[in-house]
Amino acid sequence: MEPQDDENYYEARIDRIFKCSIYNHRTLRTIFDRWSSEWNQTTIDKKFEILTRILGAGEDLETLIGEYKERYLEQNRVDIARSVEEALIILLQYKLVGTSKY
Repeated sequence: MEPQDDENYYEARIDRIFKCSIYNHRTLRTIFDRWSSEWNQTTIDKKFEILTRILGAGEDLETLIGEYKERYLEQNRVDIARSVEEALIILLQYKLVGTSKY
């Protein structure tokens, strides 16, 4: 990925989408990190609401996930970068069958 200035990092784009100077869930850990305290701040339905708004604004999910992982790998937080797949499985299972074991 290309180096980005602070205005182009995904967090700044999320702030613009939600029309906030600092959107509460701008790190997206509430969506992508099942083990974070942020995850517990939103329901599964709210996670989908946030993600739908972001994607509806033209963000690409694959790019967003790549930038999310890159951000945390840069901070030597491999645990956070690796949490995405588990979170997506939880969200997909919930969407497909209406329940999740988490």
